[in-house]
Amino acid sequence: MLRIKSLTVVTVSSVLVFIFMFVYLKKSIDTDYKSLEIIRSESVYHLVDKEFQGIYKDLKKINTDWSKWDDTYEFIEGDVKEREKFIKSNLDYGIFNGLLSDLNLNFIIFQDDQGQILYQQGYDELSEDKIPKNKIELITKEISDYKGKTGMLVGENKEVIVFSNLKITDSQEVKKSNGNLIMGYFLNKNRVMALEEKLGIQLVMAGISEKLEIPYQINIGKNKIDNKLYISTLSRESVIFDNQRNADLLILGKKNVKKYMIVLFINFLILISAIYIFMEHIIVKRLRKMDKSVREIIECQDLGKRLKINGRDEIGNLGKNINNLLEDIEIMKEKLYSLAAYDVMTGILNRHTGLGKLEKNFKKAQDNNEIFTIAFVDINDLKYVNDRYSHEEGDKLIKNVVKIIEEKLEPEDVFLRFGGDEFILGFDRLNLIEVNLLFNEIEENIEKFNKKSKKEYTHSISVGIVECCGNKTLQEYVNIADINMYENKRYKKKFPEKIYV
Repeated sequence: MLRIKSLTVVTVSSVLVFIFMFVYLKKSIDTDYKSLEIIRSESVYHLVDKEFQGIYKDLKKINTDWSKWDDTYEFIEGDVKEREKFIKSNLDYGIFNGLLSDLNLNFIIFQDDQGQILYQQGYDELSEDKIPKNKIELITKEISDYKGKTGMLVGENKEVIVFSNLKITDSQEVKKSNGNLIMGYFLNKNRVMALEEKLGIQLVMAGISEKLEIPYQINIGKNKIDNKLYISTLSRESVIFDNQRNADLLILGKKNVKKYMIVLFINFLILISAIYIFMEHIIVKRLRKMDKSVREIIECQDLGKRLKINGRDEIGNLGKNINNLLEDIEIMKEKLYSLAAYDVMTGILNRHTGLGKLEKNFKKAQDNNEIFTIAFVDINDLKYVNDRYSHEEGDKLIKNVVKIIEEKLEPEDVFLRFGGDEFILGFDRLNLIEVNLLFNEIEENIEKFNKKSKKEYTHSISVGIVECCGNKTLQEYVNIADINMYENKRYKKKFPEKIYV
């Protein structure tokens, strides 16, 4: 009778403890804390997006004050003397860059109805010099397509411009509008630093995206959260901002897990004490062996280890349940690592993990004075396939091209999905000529695939290659490869019969 009661206590206690451990770990780490981190990251995006909406609103208000001013209207309508008087009184009042400094702008441009610039003033605080006339004319040309608009666009030279372009009218808006007033500034590093300081978050402008499918990307690391924020522009491109912060909630969750592990350990001690009082020493010995094995797993953090508990009684079943739980946790850990390191669609390295591996191989080649070659690949006409045949067909196009490329690669080559239809490859075994020859073979295989395929569309890629033989950073070489890729894309459009690199 006493044995039955003791076994009941052991069985119930063990089941409750391990159910608690499983539920708590799964809910706290995989659900609650990660969900809270995602909510925090989403709030960062909304904070930045709201700030830009406020910037546009403030800039539009400044422009409205000037463009709906009777003096401005008369300046456009007036003769040379009246214009000179207006300029002297309101625009050029004896202090270099005075007006632009007061309004916190880089340029202000007055246009008549024919698009002629009647007056312009521009200053670049980075170079601490006036903006050249030809650049003012280029800015005017780019912004003129957005009459009546206030927002942000990406210029031909990839400069990000925040602007307001409003028609000039009288203050009562009863007269016919006459000309346009353009004002704005460049979103340079100083502006981003000011924005960063105002919002109290880390913010770095990382580049331009020509395609936007989601407003933000969240990558949850071990102790860091990396966010990519895509702020849309009027030119149908997006400005990419990198935001990195500490994973405070996840760190807190890990600390809580440690506390509960201590509680769990205490429960084990109580359990062993109860067994020692109510059971023979052989049972206590088996439980001590179990306890020792569990502590080894906790201390070594080796989920591959298993408890060695024999017997067909409740203790043996308990050991099997613990091993099953460890196996489930190990499988879950492997799945999480796979999701974090590999692209779900293609199975190759994702951007974060791939760039890390690329950086490691790049530095190793530099330190050993060895060759390292980078290839930037873009799948042609993916958007056309998505729009014409469905995104499912677009996904098949990506998978087919990736598979053809992988067939020509070695295990030591780095192959990652950079984003959307763009991929990066790194070779520490091939020079520039050899990589060119490799992609000739790849494109030949793509052509063979097209001939066998029954698809109405064709598979093709554009490739930019650069050999890293200077003192530039990896990012600079990637940018060069990107530029070379676009040159290759333009060349293929011009000479479609010459399909290879």
